[in-house]
Amino acid sequence: MLFIAILFISLFSMIYIFYSFSNKKFVNILNLNSKSNKFILYLNVIFLFLLSSLIYYKIGNPFINMDQLYSSQEKLIKKTIEQKKIIKRDLKNFEELVLASKQNPKNLDILLELARTASQLNKIDIEISSLKKILSIKNSTKLKSLLAQAYIRKADGQVTSKAQKLINEALAEDPLDPGANFLNGLAQSQIGNEMLAFEIWTELYKRTGENDTWKKDLENNIRSAAKNLGISQKTLENKLKDNVLANNGLTKEILNLNEKEQNLRINQMVEQLANRLEDEKNDFEGWVRLYQSYKVLGSNEKALKALRDATKLNPKNINLKQMLLRELLPTNKKPVFSKETNKLVDDILVLDPNNVDGLFFSGFAAYNKGEKKKAITYWDLLLKQLPKDSLMSKEINKRIRLLQD
Repeated sequence: MLFIAILFISLFSMIYIFYSFSNKKFVNILNLNSKSNKFILYLNVIFLFLLSSLIYYKIGNPFINMDQLYSSQEKLIKKTIEQKKIIKRDLKNFEELVLASKQNPKNLDILLELARTASQLNKIDIEISSLKKILSIKNSTKLKSLLAQAYIRKADGQVTSKAQKLINEALAEDPLDPGANFLNGLAQSQIGNEMLAFEIWTELYKRTGENDTWKKDLENNIRSAAKNLGISQKTLENKLKDNVLANNGLTKEILNLNEKEQNLRINQMVEQLANRLEDEKNDFEGWVRLYQSYKVLGSNEKALKALRDATKLNPKNINLKQMLLRELLPTNKKPVFSKETNKLVDDILVLDPNNVDGLFFSGFAAYNKGEKKKAITYWDLLLKQLPKDSLMSKEINKRIRLLQD
């Protein structure tokens, strides 16, 4: 509409100019000759045309396709309606799950679905309480990462002490857990250790697939850390290109095979990795991967050897020492202590005096030796690190009461 108005003004102005120049008195007053008349006329026409064009492009094309406009509006309305339907459905589902969880407080499937739905509705307190209940029934590395993430979201993105403890526990159980590594990088970044955060995130990126939900956030965090560290764009791009899962078609190839072929191919890959590590003995991450691969394949002795080799390469890595200790002293069997396990327990407590595994097995070692007071001292310290309603707390309290009687 504005453009049409300007167009009419331009036409009327041109008519007025023609009329004025046809008026001899007007020309005489300005003391202009016929050539000047034409020049000024052309100049005015060009000026008005440019002015109209400038305003036209400044405000955008006024001739909007109304069909496209109505189509966009309809899509927006439909999207809004769908979102409202989803929220309404989730709220109804949430209320049903809350009721079901009260009736079946130990049903893991109900609790897990309640936590997921609460997360979608941003009911963080319910999400946290549900995840805590699940962890009190069944230990899970992934759930620890999810609970840590919930604590962080509740704290507006800050890694709290509760979250950090869960991150450390998850990493102790699985040093390559994606969620725990992502959050560990965030924790390091927040305390000013930007370089370590960058290294953690870039290593995680190498193991991140194209369809992994955290990939975009991970890339953003890596770019932010690189900017703070002054890392050049070229160096950064080379880092991001080095993505084993995203750039290698091998993963997709394996997924397309049947189960028998998959197992055969995986065995071949694990053996190739083992052979490579014989020549590249200092590849720390390679030994950790080999340990996990052998665990998946059920080759426990080979897995234990790979884990020992990884621990030798990084003797101050408390997570690896805890993993090795759990391999040597599995909780489903009566613990048999040796020089190796005793040294591991001592090393863990030196690195972290409040470590849950260190305190638990120190108490057990003292208990086996008949040193009741020493066992109680270790286990009292352990109870301070555990949730009061957890299964482990109940079991430790039971053992302490037996020792006190």
